[in-house]
Amino acid sequence: MISEKHIERINKVIKNMVFDYDGKIFTPDLSIDFQYQFIITGQRRMISVGEYYDHLDVLVEIVYGNERTTKFFVVFETLNDNLNKDYMLNNYLGNSISDELSYFFSEAYVRVRLVKIQFSKEYKQKIDDMGLKVLKK
Repeated sequence: MISEKHIERINKVIKNMVFDYDGKIFTPDLSIDFQYQFIITGQRRMISVGEYYDHLDVLVEIVYGNERTTKFFVVFETLNDNLNKDYMLNNYLGNSISDELSYFFSEAYVRVRLVKIQFSKEYKQKIDDMGLKVLKK
């Protein structure tokens, strides 16, 4: 297991960093791009292909998306769909975060588990405003 002190140090370094995501959502044919921040909230041992591995629990906050991406999120919000359940997004975003975290570890691949994907307050407001404009038309 990774020490709590190591996790605290990583969180201190990444807390103000903004990362770019350019990957899949919904289907293999649909790509979006946005900016996000993340924080490690804990860790757990999970089984994968018959062996136990340490996984870092990560909370992701989407802070910005271009107009096209924001429209996709408006659809998600309008349909009351859960962004956390989108397999493509979880898989590709998890791999992206794993790549970012590999800098802090001696391993090339760091196992992560996305606990939650959420929007920053400012970006959530932008999504809500765009959704209201669409509904008024």
